Amino acid sequence: MLLLYLITSGSAVVAKKSIIRGDVAYAAGCCFRSVACMNQALFALNQEYLLNEKGAVAIANSFAFCPENYQQRVESAFALLTTKSIADAIAILEEIELDLSQWYGNRRLAM
Repeated sequence: MLLLYLITSGSAVVAKKSIIRGDVAYAAGCCFRSVACMNQALFALNQEYLLNEKGAVAIANSFAFCPENYQQRVESAFALLTTKSIADAIAILEEIELDLSQWYGNRRLAM
């Protein structure tokens, strides 16, 4: 679980490098990795198996241990990428990560 959280946190931190360059493709890849790791953490916290990424956000959104409005917030972050609001998209994902930390502590990477 700790490893997943470090990867999630690291992906969001690394994605910030794309802000200055306006590199939406790189930001999207980092954001996807961040959400994929958050999904794995949520499935583990709720003692469910994650078979693949398809529909995982919607499934996780129904879990007892899940950040409030998880699916809506994740979708909002990706929608912002289409308008080149990379910083806003990353900020949403970082808020979700912070919400997740209530279940296993704050172990964010500092860079």
